[in-house]
Formats: sequence, C-alpha cells, structure tokens
Amino acid sequence: MSIEDQGIDERELMAAVARRFYIEDRSKVEIATELKLSRFKVARLLDQARSSGLVTITLDDAGLPDRELSERLRRHLDLTECLVVESAGDEADVRRQIGAAAATLLASSLHEGDVLGLAWGRTTAAMTAELKSLPKISIVQLTGTVGGDLAESPVEIVRQASQRAGGTAKPIFAPFLLDDPVTTAALRRQADVAEVMDMFGSVTVAVVAVGSWDPPASRLREALSDVDRRSMEDQGTQAEVAAIFIDRDGRVVGQQLTDRCLSINATQLAAIPRVIAVAGGRAKARAVLAVARARLITSLITDRALAEAVLDIPYDTEPIEVGEP
Repeated sequence: MSIEDQGIDERELMAAVARRFYIEDRSKVEIATELKLSRFKVARLLDQARSSGLVTITLDDAGLPDRELSERLRRHLDLTECLVVESAGDEADVRRQIGAAAATLLASSLHEGDVLGLAWGRTTAAMTAELKSLPKISIVQLTGTVGGDLAESPVEIVRQASQRAGGTAKPIFAPFLLDDPVTTAALRRQADVAEVMDMFGSVTVAVVAVGSWDPPASRLREALSDVDRRSMEDQGTQAEVAAIFIDRDGRVVGQQLTDRCLSINATQLAAIPRVIAVAGGRAKARAVLAVARARLITSLITDRALAEAVLDIPYDTEPIEVGEP
C-alpha cells in the first residue's frame, strides 16, 4: 500500500517527502520506492513544499565574496581593487563581516617593511579585532583621538594591529579636533606628534572608514559641535575620510575645520600607493561615490547592499583633482 492510500493529506505527504530529501539526504528514487510513489510525484511534492513555505532554505554566506559583483563595482568606480562580501544581521554584524574580509586581505597582501596607516572608524576597529597575524610592519595612526570609547579609539586600533604584526606602533596621544588652528599647529610641532605625522609620507598602505553626511551615518559628524556641523552641511559635505571632507562631486571642502584637526591631509592621503576604504550599508552609497570621485582611495571593501546601491547611481562626473575648489 502506498502512503497515498493510507489517507494522508497532501501537506503531510509533502512533509514526509521533504524530510527524507532535505534532512535525511535520501534520493528521489529512494523516496519514491519507499513511499510507493512515482519519481514525478516526489519531484512535484518537493516543488510544492518550497512554493507553499513548508520548506524554506537559508544560505549562510555572510562574509563570503561575490567576485562578479566585485569586478562590476571596481569598473564602475574606476578603482584598482574592490571586494564585495555577502552580509547579514544588524549594522554591527555587517561591520564585523566587512572587517573580517579586510583583515584577511591585509594579512595576505602586506609584506615585511610595509608601513600601514590606520584612520579612526568603527569598521577599521572591527577589522583590527579580526586580525590574526601580520608581517613585521610599522603601524601609523592617521588621526588623533576622538570620543571616549576605548575599543574604537584610534590609539587602541593601532595598538592591537601592532600586536598582530610584532612591529612598531606610532600612535598620536592627542585630540583629533581642537578649538582653533593655532593650538592645532602648536600640537603638530610637539616632538612626539611631529614624529608620527612625519611618517605619513612613508605609509605604503592605508585603511580608512567612510562617513556619510547625507544621509547621516558618521561618528565624526556626531562628535562635532552644532556650529561646526552646520558649517560643513552648508558647504555641501557628502562624505568624510580621516577628517577630509568631500562634497558629492568629489571636491575637498571644509578647510577651516580640517586646519583644526590632527590628521593626515588630502594631498598626503592621495599620495599613498594603496588606500583601502571599508564601509557597508546602502546609506553610505553616495558617500563612497564621492570619495571615489575625489581619487582619495584605490580600493574598497564593502557589502552587497552598498555595492548594489552604488551601481544604481551613474558615475558620470569627471575626476576631481585633490584640493580643487
């Protein structure tokens, strides 16, 4: 007697077939023989089980790269390299997945003697937390200290990275943003700060996070005073990397605020042979596009959501020279 002759309803029958196929890893022929059904009936029941929602399939591919999408994004942004990974979960999960991809890329592509520059950002902090080991290299902090969260402090980011590398760490034990350019200039002349900033010209690889101003998704934007924030918004700020503010067309803006920051400047960043931006989420699409237009990055590590959002935006603006008004 077949299972159908036992008075079992269609949904029970679908469940019986699906359990044997998906959980017990039985072939359709085996299932058909056991349940005295035709192979065509088994195939139809499996299709019905999925279309009805009785069977759902989840692919746990978070963090895995999509090579074809990576290449499309690289061409679209005219960059040297792009790596797009699948992502899942909340914003913190996405940052970890992108950070892990960046950590793997650094571990496989850095060489002894490289000088790695690290800028402040939540995704760079996530990347550092995922680092397992690095060649013997020097680690240089590209921005002063912002905020009170030790885990995301650029000093802590540099310290953790240097532990993985066994090389030298060059932190900046000074605030990121000061009240006026005179105080900033005086701090830049202090021996310990000057020593680090003099190394900016020796950096061979830099990793920077991307902050978005419209829509707002930037820790730096949150840290600014209301007056400074409004001033930057009035100048059309779309994005920022390492206290370099950029409008939607890729022009560097906000020099008055930059003059009050202890950080690498646009000319110095653009001179680094390899600058890797790490960012994720659809909200940062226009910010990433602006940074690419400014020619401040050579590489991008991101997630599918941001990549697809960027690809939906035409990249039709002529390249902007760094510092062009």
